[in-house]
Amino acid sequence: MLPQTMAEKLLTRSNLAGKPVYAGDILEARIDGAMVHYHASEPMHQLAIEAGFKDGLPRVWDPERIFVLVDHHQPTLTQKQADENALIRREVARLGIKTFHDAEPGIAHQMMADYGLMRPGELVVGNDSHTISYGGLNVGGTGITRADMLYVLLFGELWFQVPQTVKVVLEGKQPDYPIAKDIILYLAGQYGDDFANSMSVEYSGSLVPQTSIDSRMCLAAHGVEVGAKFALFPCDDKVREFLRTRTDKPYAEIAADPDAQYAREIVLDVDKMPFVVAKPHQFGNVGPVEDVIGTRINQAIIGSCANGRFEDIEIAARVLAGRKVAKGVRFILSPASQQVYLQCLKAGLITTLIEAGAQVVTPGCGVCQPRVGFLSDGEVCITSTTRNFKGRKGSMNADIFLGGPLTVAAAALAGEIVHPKEVLRGL
Repeated sequence: MLPQTMAEKLLTRSNLAGKPVYAGDILEARIDGAMVHYHASEPMHQLAIEAGFKDGLPRVWDPERIFVLVDHHQPTLTQKQADENALIRREVARLGIKTFHDAEPGIAHQMMADYGLMRPGELVVGNDSHTISYGGLNVGGTGITRADMLYVLLFGELWFQVPQTVKVVLEGKQPDYPIAKDIILYLAGQYGDDFANSMSVEYSGSLVPQTSIDSRMCLAAHGVEVGAKFALFPCDDKVREFLRTRTDKPYAEIAADPDAQYAREIVLDVDKMPFVVAKPHQFGNVGPVEDVIGTRINQAIIGSCANGRFEDIEIAARVLAGRKVAKGVRFILSPASQQVYLQCLKAGLITTLIEAGAQVVTPGCGVCQPRVGFLSDGEVCITSTTRNFKGRKGSMNADIFLGGPLTVAAAALAGEIVHPKEVLRGL
């Protein structure tokens, strides 16, 4: 057998034909898990009716491999959302689906990790683009359409074309603050926000063993922002320890062969990487933070499936300890899940943030979309959430900058975008 990348090994393992596959091959793959979030009502009911099932899905392929997590709308904000959630509850009960997180706010992707619902070497699909974040745990996570999800729910299979792979080698030393967001923004700025278009990203290098699970999931989540189908990290002791307390099910790790063939190799020395921001209105519109120093802000946000984890909230608390959010700035933080929220509470971070004048809101996806923290015309927001296109936070005439959680917290403290090193000196 020829040497293989992680993606090639993943899809070989899932290939129903039982043969090795390589970049460009098309296969029918066995699905190990399906994550369905607040859109569950569509593949389970509406699309099923359109497909000819008059009462919705007649069955599911495996009630134990389907995970329904009603995120985005917890608690519900409209009657329409409440009615859709009620429909999901009825369908989950009727179909006998075993894993259902209903009255628990949070982001489905973080909850999938919190509860050990996916494991290394598995192929897990979800009806959300950031399902790709599971690659931080050596899982082949990828987003699919709702129509594809209907097929998966019925048969537990789906066709794939094996992607080529971009190998990203990260070298250098992990500082005592998170830099994952800076890494992916820097890569998008240097190589374009399509540098991994329809490919798999495979992370390696001396930095990787130093990175936290939080950072790996941030980098993996943003694979979709650079066009990737998978974004995979190796399995190591950090992953194994993370899973040890969350699942007792066996798994088979995937690792690339030493002489695997890559479409491209990118090497980044993070020790030489500047702090960066993505300027309005594109993920790849990236430059050094120095380019925008002095830009006044009205709002700052830390949260989302990219940066709503403990390390992201901890650095904000460290920045704000004994200080105050700048007058006129709304600093909003949203933990990625209830478990992350509890972790932050036990560490005393929430008290520190509230005493400093920050707002801590319900875990979930609201801060990443126009649901929580709308902007008015002419306002400026700096955020560690996932996207900064026009209208992402309401007004089409507002500006959104993307930055790492340290950069965002520093701006919230100063009332304007500043160089994070100015804040670091005082910590």
